[in-house]
Amino acid sequence: MTRRAFWLLAGANFVIALGYGAILPLLPTILGDVAGVATSAAVAWHTGALLGSYMLGLFVTAPLWGAVSDRIGGHRLLLFGLCGYAAALVAFALANSLFAAYGWRILAGVTGGAVLPVVNTSIGNVPDHRVRARLFAGVSIATLLGLLAGPAASGFVYAAMERMGDVSEMTPAVVGMPLATAAVCALVVAMGVALGGIGDPAAGRADPNLRAPRIVWRQALPVLFASFLVLFGLGAFEAMLPVLAPTALSLDPPALGALLALCMVVMLAVQSGLFLAPILHRVAYGPFLAGGFLVLAAGIAFLGQAGSLAGAALAVALIGAGGAFLQPAIAYLATLNDAGASGTLLGALTGAGSLGQGLGSLAGGALFAALNANGLWVIAVALVGGAAWIGMPVRANAARVSRDKGRKENVTETFR
Repeated sequence: MTRRAFWLLAGANFVIALGYGAILPLLPTILGDVAGVATSAAVAWHTGALLGSYMLGLFVTAPLWGAVSDRIGGHRLLLFGLCGYAAALVAFALANSLFAAYGWRILAGVTGGAVLPVVNTSIGNVPDHRVRARLFAGVSIATLLGLLAGPAASGFVYAAMERMGDVSEMTPAVVGMPLATAAVCALVVAMGVALGGIGDPAAGRADPNLRAPRIVWRQALPVLFASFLVLFGLGAFEAMLPVLAPTALSLDPPALGALLALCMVVMLAVQSGLFLAPILHRVAYGPFLAGGFLVLAAGIAFLGQAGSLAGAALAVALIGAGGAFLQPAIAYLATLNDAGASGTLLGALTGAGSLGQGLGSLAGGALFAALNANGLWVIAVALVGGAAWIGMPVRANAARVSRDKGRKENVTETFR
């Protein structure tokens, strides 16, 4: 894979995360001014529902787009997804009703679901396993940078407009500028793809004999479950921290923002280490995955018992470290099959993670409402149970794995 191809693939992940992150701080403004939602309870409900509608679109369509990429190739699908995502962002900024806002968020999930499996499939077909694992860490870094840059851009525009006058009278600009910026970035990446910046991960599959092999879904269940579980834990954490901070931890909004920033910084540090030191291909197996889940579970459990900002910071750092290792490791494992990466399987992987994040957010809110901070223990126990299962010797389908010396050997235990 050329450097240009990698940067375009990383850019595709970046713009999807940028658009998602830019919307997060703007939802109360949009709901209060455009959609006419007045009460704080209604704003909170529709904020969660709008985020959930995006994940629903991603969950339903990512596996379908992955299967399409196996048949027609990923080049055209990547162009469609990036251009469609840009259009959905602009349309959402211009939405003048709650119904339209929901429709455009679903469309953003549908088009984003066409991008992510193609990015993973393109990287998954890199022959050298050490390079492949390293590139998965690289595109994960791009996603994190997008999630950081999106809210920062929205916050910057909001603060600038606030200095100029009444923000409520400038809602179109406050909402439109960050989303238009994300849309332009998506179109720039699409232009690079259109000019031949990347190879097609499914090139040549017009011949039916060269199409992706049949997937044995029973053997793929461990990696799909792992993707679901890690995003379930992170989704529950994201839903519970904002309500836990002011109640159980007595933290103000700036302190909460500092905790979220710390989580992102730790994740960036871990994934940068995996990118700079190509060791992911050696540690992306059962015992290490189980260890990652245990670190994630320990952070979530400790967060419920933390009585100070320092304790909460330690818990959040553990959560960030565990999640940062698990996400690229799981994506890498999904590519270990005879004929290279399957768009169908990697699309299903994206869908499983989206479902986990959505259900985790719902579970986190419900558990906190019922058990307060003790609800974090329920999430931690679920993660430990998943770690115990994933850490067992699980038989996976045979894969031809290229070793550092260039020789190939048959691997029958993916999760060893």
